[in-house]
Amino acid sequence: MTLNTYATGLLAVLLVGTATADNSPMPSDLGGKLTRFGAIAAGSADGNIPAYAGGLKVPAGLQPGDGFWPNPFADEQPRLRIDASNAQQYAEQLSAGQMKLLKDNPQSYFMEVYPTHRTAAFPEAFLAATERNASNPECKSLNQGLSLAEACRGGLPFPLPKDGQQVMWNYILNYQGVNGWDWNHSAYVVNQGHVTLTNTNRATGEKPYYQIDVADRDPGIAQRIWSRIIAPARTAGQASGYWDYLDPVANARSAWSYSTGQRRVRKAPEFAYDTPNSAFGGVSFYDEIFLFSGKMDRFDWKLLGKQEMLIPYSNYDLKWKCDMATKLMDKHINPACERWELHRVWVVEATRKEGVRHAQKTRRYYIDEDTYGAALYDAWDDSGEMFRAGAQYNIQAYGIPNNPQNDAYSLYDFTRHQYGMFGNGPTRYRQAPVAEREANPQTIASGQAR
Repeated sequence: MTLNTYATGLLAVLLVGTATADNSPMPSDLGGKLTRFGAIAAGSADGNIPAYAGGLKVPAGLQPGDGFWPNPFADEQPRLRIDASNAQQYAEQLSAGQMKLLKDNPQSYFMEVYPTHRTAAFPEAFLAATERNASNPECKSLNQGLSLAEACRGGLPFPLPKDGQQVMWNYILNYQGVNGWDWNHSAYVVNQGHVTLTNTNRATGEKPYYQIDVADRDPGIAQRIWSRIIAPARTAGQASGYWDYLDPVANARSAWSYSTGQRRVRKAPEFAYDTPNSAFGGVSFYDEIFLFSGKMDRFDWKLLGKQEMLIPYSNYDLKWKCDMATKLMDKHINPACERWELHRVWVVEATRKEGVRHAQKTRRYYIDEDTYGAALYDAWDDSGEMFRAGAQYNIQAYGIPNNPQNDAYSLYDFTRHQYGMFGNGPTRYRQAPVAEREANPQTIASGQAR
């Protein structure tokens, strides 16, 4: 399916367009017809999407373990199975990448659709800051949408987004806890039916954007991520990381890497845009980490509106019940491990700007209205053929803290006939932010950071 064919179909089925002057949502709508974070509070007309009722509470009899959350929906049965034989019937709720996977793998791939649960729940401080941002004129995008004002810190920047870049800022900064999170991150790549372990690493990520009460934090940092490889042995000890800023025009991504052979920390300016990420076997560009990462300056971003879509949701089994040998099949993730639900999503289309270089001409993102994670992603090349497709698998980390978690994702490279699955280990939330001295690249590279 080419981009033009699919785009025509998409525009015909958008359910909620961008607001007009007559019905533009107002800050006063938050907490009423909109949730406090800006999603439509009501359910869908057919009842398949329920009304928002405050999110997932701690399920009776279930408590999170050491970095794991038991599946609160383990007893549910799928309400629908989609495969190549009936995919066209549900095309309005499927992305181009989903359609391609179904049609290219008619004997082995399917999608099991479960009842929809609006699990997103957030702490009061985040909700209050989000409501503040909706009416705060100082919370705004700058530099033609490429930068974000520091006045937005602490809440979702744009609970009432007006353009594609504002939706993408919400996605980049989607809330996953104030004090950072760390996990044992395993990355596998399947290349023509062969499973290859690219690396297992201990990664730490945090968003100083939400750490407004930490005195030693640079308020201009949006997020930072670093990791140290544990396996395989040939690369164990290598480390890398990057810092992204709220104003990437004034402060470009600060990236670094450490090689055990050279025993030196080096700047890594190539950790950006469409540079292949060797840690993921080349399946991913650096600006496809978590489906999008980095600066938005090489694309024009158009907000197409909202649509009801089948997206990955509450994938507790994919993360922890299915081990790597089970979840990775020759050509795709084991569909019995995936869970799909119907949710409303923001649809954003990115088109490469004239005169700039990037391997992809067009991208499209489908971003959950509740969590601003749980996204689907499609990309096309200059000929209009599908280049890549991806999915971000979420859970709600219930208990303390209680927030969405969107760290696991997959990418399919249709040009090379391979795919990758990233972020599969336990997640441990810190009770306090990482000490600034531990975020120093030299400390991380030496293995002294906790």
